[in-house]
Amino acid sequence: MLIERERYLDDGAGWHISIALQSRSLPMHSLLTALTIEERAAVSDLLGRALDDITALLRQKLPAHGEASS
Repeated sequence: MLIERERYLDDGAGWHISIALQSRSLPMHSLLTALTIEERAAVSDLLGRALDDITALLRQKLPAHGEASS
């Protein structure tokens, strides 16, 4: 089972990142697949919030590395 969110740091395609929650064992796969639709949405929202925070931090670093777009 995989629950993933992704973002672009700018309007171009060069700065693309993702964050994922992936089962790595049969018991964890069973646990994740047993989640209700609402629970999966909640996990996805949590991943999205974490990715928002990470994206905000990384965007601050973009000017130090030249142009943001590829």
